Amino acid sequence: MTIISYEPFEVLIGSLRGDGLHQHADVLDHLLHKVAWTTGSEMIGELGQRVKKIQKEDFSRLSAETNSHLIQAINMVKTVWPDFPEE
Repeated sequence: MTIISYEPFEVLIGSLRGDGLHQHADVLDHLLHKVAWTTGSEMIGELGQRVKKIQKEDFSRLSAETNSHLIQAINMVKTVWPDFPEE
């Protein structure tokens, strides 16, 4: 049984805010706390899509710490969705 943890996304949200990327943080926060998901794995997949978008659009604006948190979030996605594409 896969254990889903939302902590990597919570940490990433705080780190994005620290980097001044409030819009990305707000979207992740909304997905995590405001949307009624059918399953936890569905939510993790959607969070993963958003994290990939952040990485693609604003990689150069991410601090090393935020990039590390982003990788941890992607790794959580991959525990639920092993075939989750990184590109």
